[in-house]
Amino acid sequence: MSTKLARRFRVDVSKDGSSWTQLKAITDFAPTDTPNKTDATTYDDDGYTASEVPTRSWQAVIKCLRNTDGSGTLDPGQELARACDGEFGDDLRLHIRWYDKTDGSEAKSGLAIVEWNEAKTGVADLNEVQITFTGDGALAKLDNVTITDNPKPSLVSALPSGAAATEQVTITGAYFTGTTGVKFGSTAATAYTVVSDRVIVASVPTGSAGAANITVTNATGVSDALPYTRGA
Repeated sequence: MSTKLARRFRVDVSKDGSSWTQLKAITDFAPTDTPNKTDATTYDDDGYTASEVPTRSWQAVIKCLRNTDGSGTLDPGQELARACDGEFGDDLRLHIRWYDKTDGSEAKSGLAIVEWNEAKTGVADLNEVQITFTGDGALAKLDNVTITDNPKPSLVSALPSGAAATEQVTITGAYFTGTTGVKFGSTAATAYTVVSDRVIVASVPTGSAGAANITVTNATGVSDALPYTRGA
């Protein structure tokens, strides 16, 4: 698929298949859906070959740009894919969907094994990433996808781990503009600052040490919980 044609499509990734994060900084997008043909020739075919298609295989190869100078937050969609690098089993897989940005009418989705390869571009502090999604099961055709300009927040990381009451935690992710609340477990953060659409700095509320999964809320809804263990 040419880069010009690739600009028609938006690509989203998801760990659970329900909460989607847009994959950004794409420079090229090349999906394929290939029939795996098997010879089905018989004597009755008068010397001509015949084939059947018992299975299909699909793949999506995506190239993205990635800053390496440490000056900004890395793209959450890319980070979901990068987290699969070197893993096995479910940790190696992501759900992926792509659809026409003009009206969502051409849309497909499936579960895929993820390969991550990063290389220099010749430009300082800018690498090119090739992410290969190899289908693990069917590539489904979707009904018209509703394109949401302001989706619910998507969380990627929270650091440092083990922060205690009143200490600050930096939460990274996407769609933080318009945030109306941040919680550690069931308790609201003492205070929080939306630094950008991808970064929130929140103060840990009073509570006991242990699991305090983080959620962020905006006008669209509540994010999926990000596992977090807090200090006392």
